[in-house]
Amino acid sequence: MKQRVTVEQIKCDLCSKKKAWNKCLRCGIDICYDYRKMKVKEYSHAVYFGGSEDGIYCFECDARLRKSGDKLHAAYLVIERLRNEQNGWYANFKKRVDKAEIDLKKIQGS
Repeated sequence: MKQRVTVEQIKCDLCSKKKAWNKCLRCGIDICYDYRKMKVKEYSHAVYFGGSEDGIYCFECDARLRKSGDKLHAAYLVIERLRNEQNGWYANFKKRVDKAEIDLKKIQGS
């Protein structure tokens, strides 16, 4: 038996071609995967992992919210800073680990 099914799809507001999966948390424009990589600032919702609750803002809204002091956006900014700080610590720690292991190998080899 044939059955006709109507499916509603949300199209990207930026390219009008592809199916949109995300939307800006401030202005609500729908954004496809390709434009998400080019036209959106994405914030992780946690320091140690990311996922479905990440904050997505188009560049215009991101710039406005940085000036306005929106509480939700500010919380995402704090988490982004902590992630960057953690990455900096790890990079420094990794350099020191590598140097210590090389030094030990040199001493053992002599």
